[in-house]
Amino acid sequence: AKETMIHLKNNQFEGAEGRKSLFDLHIPENWNGKLIVFLHGFMGYKDWGAWNLVSQFFTREGYAFAKYNVSHNGCTINEPTVFADLDAFAENTYSKELEDLDRFLNVLAGRFEGWPETTLIGHSRGGGIALLMSHDERIDKVISWAAIASIGNRFPKNEALDQWKKDGVRTIQNGRTQQDMPMNFVQFEDFTQNRKRLNIEFFCRTSNKPTLVIHGADDSSVKPAEGERIAEWLQTELVLIPETGHTFDSKEPWTENELPAKLKEVCQKSLEFVNEPINHALLSKQSMIADLIKMAKSDDEFKDAEFHFLHTLAKQLGLSTDDFKLLFERYIAFNPPKLEVDRIVQFQRLVLLMSVDREIDESELNYIRTIGIRMGLHPGATEEVLRVMREYENNVVPPDRLINIFKTFHN
Repeated sequence: AKETMIHLKNNQFEGAEGRKSLFDLHIPENWNGKLIVFLHGFMGYKDWGAWNLVSQFFTREGYAFAKYNVSHNGCTINEPTVFADLDAFAENTYSKELEDLDRFLNVLAGRFEGWPETTLIGHSRGGGIALLMSHDERIDKVISWAAIASIGNRFPKNEALDQWKKDGVRTIQNGRTQQDMPMNFVQFEDFTQNRKRLNIEFFCRTSNKPTLVIHGADDSSVKPAEGERIAEWLQTELVLIPETGHTFDSKEPWTENELPAKLKEVCQKSLEFVNEPINHALLSKQSMIADLIKMAKSDDEFKDAEFHFLHTLAKQLGLSTDDFKLLFERYIAFNPPKLEVDRIVQFQRLVLLMSVDREIDESELNYIRTIGIRMGLHPGATEEVLRVMREYENNVVPPDRLINIFKTFHN
């Protein structure tokens, strides 16, 4: 970090639509090089309940901790814990909250020399946003606390939806402040226009990021069944905290100096999870095989020869048959090897795979070109490899010739 200790409270950043909002960032003196970013929930804010004590819990353990108000949560720069701007609240959308997080991560990037290993912790609606950001390359791990499993299910149905459309606005009462909180129909329109980007199930099923799913057993706001679905999509275990509800016994205002026991248990389980080292080598291997699978499927015909070739390759890389089969059902974010020589080897594997069924399809060639570019390899070199391979039996370019082609285009 640029300083050994950073303690920022209520600093400003620009969220969605350039609307100013506030954030906190605490980096302890014994910083371990890792960052946690916390996302509050619906009708919440960064200082709600015991969230400041949550921040202290992790900074005491050596983690940098950042939290922010989503730009259209109804709070303002001058009143960060009061819903003083209901017009902004009415115009909030899930897409704006994704944009807020993206912009906030960019702001944080300016505070660190290099981007640290980063975990998102999202509560409730914020948990849904965190899961939707799991494919982002800046994110290493995700933790959901009482997260929503579906955005579509949060909206009214049938006649209530028709009425909302007709009126253009509906209100929901805040049980704590007794305010009637307006929600404009634009919130539903935004969801229908961005259904794919806002599909939590898709982002869970296709995530390869380590993810911890925690839920209160007595949650009446977001039922534990939603946590079960999230865990099932991620193929992980649901951690159920007994005898506690949606906010793990925290409430607003929280006047005590200690975390509620249940929330402390949640923090403890989250700490164990963020402390676990990430197996980057395994993720890189999975990504490599996943890319080969995607290429093999790009011509809409997956042949037995391709399957056996890939299976053998996976075994050589140390992946089990079960892991290999799992990759067939799952899209894994592209994660190319860091060293160029490893990227060239991967490129060679792609070329071998393309030739294994003795037929070279134009869609496979285009896929190879795209992968080459995304791996940061010289487009001219990849094009030359695709030309030269026709000179060889089975289209297999010898490794030394392959490396020489890439060297030539470097010089």
